[in-house]
Amino acid sequence: RGSLQREACMASQAGKKSGKRKEAQARRETQAAAEEDGEALAERVAALAGDNQTDAVDACCGVADEGFRRGAHELAFAVIRASLHKHGLENDKLCRRYFFLLDTVVKARMSAKKKPEGPPKMLYLREMLGRVPEVLSGQLALLGGVDGVKAGERCVLMKERGVMVIGLSLLEWRLLLEKQAGPKMEMQMISGVEEAVVRGLSQSEGMSDAQAEIKLSWNAWALKLCEAEEGTPQLRGKCLLQRTVLLLAQNSFQKAIDSSGEVMRIQPANKHAAALNATALHKIGRKKEAASAVTELIGAFQRSEDQHVQDELGAPLELVVSLLVEMHRTKEALRLLSQLLSRVSGPRHQPLFFGLARLYAKHGLNKDALVLKLPQLCTRPPDRRTWDLLKSMAEYTPAAVEQLLQSYIDEAGPGRFTHVPQITEVMCKLPFGAHGSAANKALKLLQRCASQVAPDRPEDLKIIVEDLRAFMSSNIPPTVSEQFPRTIESLLLAYCEALTAQHTADAWEMPGDLMKRAFNGQPPVVLLEQLQRSCLRLPLTSEKTLWVVFRHLSPDSGVALVR
Repeated sequence: RGSLQREACMASQAGKKSGKRKEAQARRETQAAAEEDGEALAERVAALAGDNQTDAVDACCGVADEGFRRGAHELAFAVIRASLHKHGLENDKLCRRYFFLLDTVVKARMSAKKKPEGPPKMLYLREMLGRVPEVLSGQLALLGGVDGVKAGERCVLMKERGVMVIGLSLLEWRLLLEKQAGPKMEMQMISGVEEAVVRGLSQSEGMSDAQAEIKLSWNAWALKLCEAEEGTPQLRGKCLLQRTVLLLAQNSFQKAIDSSGEVMRIQPANKHAAALNATALHKIGRKKEAASAVTELIGAFQRSEDQHVQDELGAPLELVVSLLVEMHRTKEALRLLSQLLSRVSGPRHQPLFFGLARLYAKHGLNKDALVLKLPQLCTRPPDRRTWDLLKSMAEYTPAAVEQLLQSYIDEAGPGRFTHVPQITEVMCKLPFGAHGSAANKALKLLQRCASQVAPDRPEDLKIIVEDLRAFMSSNIPPTVSEQFPRTIESLLLAYCEALTAQHTADAWEMPGDLMKRAFNGQPPVVLLEQLQRSCLRLPLTSEKTLWVVFRHLSPDSGVALVR
């Protein structure tokens, strides 16, 4: 048995050596053929110098065709690329030949088994041009200049082929951008390697957690592209950071530790990497190292300058607070959040405040500090940012938000109903309990405001009716929703009844316009009759006011009024 195993092992080794020898022989033959093709094409390129413009383009296309017939598609593309840099984009034949040869070399890189959601294959022009024999490369440099044999910075994704071409020059990019090759070559233009890498990372982030393998493949694609094209340390750190997050999600804790350590070597002050590293250490059971790393992170957050705190508020701080709670160091978590909260000093710090509030709520921490700080961030009179903050905070500190709303409600009155729609919108965000109770509370507020509306201020009528209309299309119980059109009807009835000849044209025009919109062009008969009675009280000298009302009436109502 032992001798048989030795013989099998020796046969396997001999087979591997034989395979390697065959591969080496094939490479040598391919290289020799490329050298031969390069020399043949170089001679023809060297003869192009004396031709005039038209003949030179035809001759260049002829050289490229010769390379194509020989099966040297990459060399043919290199020739046509140098010719394009020599003669520009004016010659249509040259441009068409460029499209054809680019598609040919791209098709050679296509993957038959590529998954639809997976990353594209990559074609690096820098590598391809590096394989051009020196004798041909020298002649192409004389023909098209340095740009003709050097890779650029632009990229294009050939969607149908599933291949991204990296290293296009600005001239090539312009050609692809301006003279698209038709519907068969659907392309996505990318301005540079950094944009391509960021798109790859975004593609990975946009996928569901169930597609973990594809998410990792997009990340690996972006990282490989970044390293191959010598991307900036910040860009590489971003790729590695995303890889660490993905590895943590897959419970590959040791790999996550190694990946986050790599980020920390590139960017020593990166708190997100340090937080991920501490999380992985804690999960793998290295509790002391994790506790020490978290303590260092707390100190780093406390030392952060104000302008940097906002950037670090998301994932890094969330990871640290989660670890502190998991390690039963809740008091330290509260102390850290309180210290960061003390930096919130006005409306410009609203995003920081909301981020901290989310962490308080997520981990069930005491919110007294939030309740005390909230009024300091709200302006008087309230602006858009104040309303956005109150809507966001309604879930986390409902009592404090309701108290602030009450103060704004107390300030509302005739001529001061501007903020009523925002107040009712925030009300609906508050957790009142039973479904529809928030809408019911908003209805009572609007009914109270409606009782104060008078023709002296027609804008008040518009604000209240429009807000009541907004609730008519909401998903609320019928017992509550049917009250809103009734409130509109009673408000318009009272308003029309109060109209006199002394009121302005705007005051007379407003009810007709609003009843038409509130009831989809079919207002209740009782409203039309009341508006008609009000118009009939006008003296004949107020004919202009009559026509203002008439404009918004249906034909039948208008005829009845004129009669």
